Amino acid sequence: MNPTARPGDRDAKAPYVHFGFDRPDPKALYSREIAALEWERMWTRVWTLAGLASDLPEIGDYFRYDLGPESFIVVRSALDSIKAFYNVCHHRGNRLVREDFGRVSTCFQCAFHGWQYGLDGKLKKIRDQEAFQPEVIADRPGLTPVRCEVWNGLVFISMNDDVEPLTQFLGVIPDHLGVYPFGRFRPLADIEYRWKANWKVALDAFLEIYHGIDVHPQLMSFADPYNAQYDVFDKGISRMIIPRGYVPETWGDTSQINEGLKNQIISFGGDPTTYANVRGGDFKPHYMRLKRAWGESNGLDYFSKLSDSQIGDNWNYFIFPNVTLNVFSDAFLIQRFRPDPDDPTSSIYNAITMSIPVADPNYKAQDLANLSPKGNVGPSKFTGDVRPPRKHAQAIEELGTVLEQDALLVPYVQLGVQSRAFKGYRLSEQEVRIWNNIRELDEYLSGRK
Repeated sequence: MNPTARPGDRDAKAPYVHFGFDRPDPKALYSREIAALEWERMWTRVWTLAGLASDLPEIGDYFRYDLGPESFIVVRSALDSIKAFYNVCHHRGNRLVREDFGRVSTCFQCAFHGWQYGLDGKLKKIRDQEAFQPEVIADRPGLTPVRCEVWNGLVFISMNDDVEPLTQFLGVIPDHLGVYPFGRFRPLADIEYRWKANWKVALDAFLEIYHGIDVHPQLMSFADPYNAQYDVFDKGISRMIIPRGYVPETWGDTSQINEGLKNQIISFGGDPTTYANVRGGDFKPHYMRLKRAWGESNGLDYFSKLSDSQIGDNWNYFIFPNVTLNVFSDAFLIQRFRPDPDDPTSSIYNAITMSIPVADPNYKAQDLANLSPKGNVGPSKFTGDVRPPRKHAQAIEELGTVLEQDALLVPYVQLGVQSRAFKGYRLSEQEVRIWNNIRELDEYLSGRK
C-alpha cells in the first residue's frame, strides 16, 4: 500500500514467507479426534478474546463467554479490576449465569440452591450450611478463576495459568493497532449465528479477499480485492490491507467517479460536485484528505497518528487462534469463530460492529455487515449510550448483506472438504494467511508449543 514505507512502519510490507507446496490434510476440517486434540492442546492453553471492557462500565457488570464445552463469567469486580471465573457453582455444578450480559449488586447467586459468590469469586453463603457435614465444605470453594487481561479495551481470558503475558502473545498487534483508541468505540451491532461448518472453514473465508469479486460484487465500485497487501507475522498473526477509494481496473471505468465513490464522499460530509474534474483513478488522495478533515472536525485526535492507508483502506488483522479485526479509522469489526463442542462440522460465529461516537449530526455510522455502494448505512447520531443486545440469528438473512454472502457459501465448502475426492486445499499466494494459521495451529497440536 505504501511503497515508501520504511522498515518498522506499521504499513511496511512484511518479508515474504514461502509455505511450500504441501496440501493440508482436510481431516482437520471435520475429524472429531482432531477437534478433541485442538481442545486439549490449543484452546485450553492460549488467550482468546472474551469480550469488551466497555460492556463492564460499573462494578457488578458482567458478561458470559462460552468457549467449546466451557462457560465463563467476566465481571467488573472493582473500579480498576476485571476478573474472570468458570461459570460453575461448586455445589452441584449448575451454571450461575445464563444471560449474555447482566449486573449483580454484590454477588452471584445460584438459581438452584441459593449458594452465593462475591464479585471477587469468594464463597459468601451456603444456604442451610448446618445440613452439610463440615468436612464436605471445609475448603469453602470459591469460583475457579482464569487468567484475565485487558488490552486496548479488549478483554482476553486463558485457562492456562502459565500462559505468556497477553501483550507478548499478541505479537505485533499492540504496535500496529495500539494507536487506535478501541476503548472509545462502542458496539453498533452484535450478532451470533451457528454455521454448519468447522470453525476453521468459516474462519478461512475471512483470511483472504480472493473471493471478493465473485461473492461481494457490490464492494467493487470502491474497493480492490486483487491488489490487497498480505502480510504474515510470528505467533500466527497476519493481516491483509484491502485498498479502497478507487475503481479497480478489472471492474469499471477508472476515468469516472462512480456512485459508490460519490456516496463515500457524502458519508464524510463532502460534496461530490467538488471532484467533478478528478479522474476516478486519482480520487483516493482527495478522499483521504476529506476523511482526515472530517476526523479533525469531530475531535478524533488519533487520526493524526494514522497513515494515509489506515485512514482510507480496510486493515484486516487475524489474532490467533480465532479472531479477525477489520479496522477502519472510524469503525472496526470483530469476528470470532468458536468450535461447536458437540459437532466438529459446526461452529459459532459472532460479529460485533464497533463505531466511534462523533458530534457530526449528519454522519451515519458504518454498519460493517452491510458495506454498500450507497455509503454508510448505519444509524445517524450514533452515541453508543445504549448497548445493543446480542442478536442470536436463526437465519442467514439476519446477518447483513456482506456476511450473508459468505454464510451462504461456507456450508457448501464444508460439504466439499468431506468428500473422498477432496485431498486438501490448493492455496494461492493470496491465501498465505490460511497457511500461516495452519502452521501455528500445528505447533500446538504437535506439542512443540
